[in-house]
Amino acid sequence: MKFDFDPSRKAIPQGDVYLIPIMSIPAEASAIEPEKGQFIVTHSETGHHHVVMERPTVKMFSAMDTFRGFLLVEGEPATLEHLREHHTHAPQEIPAGAWLIQRQRQPSPEGWQRAAD
Repeated sequence: MKFDFDPSRKAIPQGDVYLIPIMSIPAEASAIEPEKGQFIVTHSETGHHHVVMERPTVKMFSAMDTFRGFLLVEGEPATLEHLREHHTHAPQEIPAGAWLIQRQRQPSPEGWQRAAD
């Protein structure tokens, strides 16, 4: 899947996920439906997911890759939140635009897996 980076915006880190600005969402990316009013940007093994709340101007897409996805924010900025009451990562504002969702990974005996947060 090919995409171009957007150097006019800064990347946004939060825990084990990193949002990287790109020019547009690749045409072959497929839309993901929100779960219970939110897009789960990255799942946490403890249920403390990193999420963006659902609204008509926010869309999430699959890259068909365990470690990547895409987010499109139109209009007003969205907020990336970490759903944990203690030792949480601070909310991050996501400006309008297309974003590559890059999840951290770590080696295991079975091969690469998502990093634990």
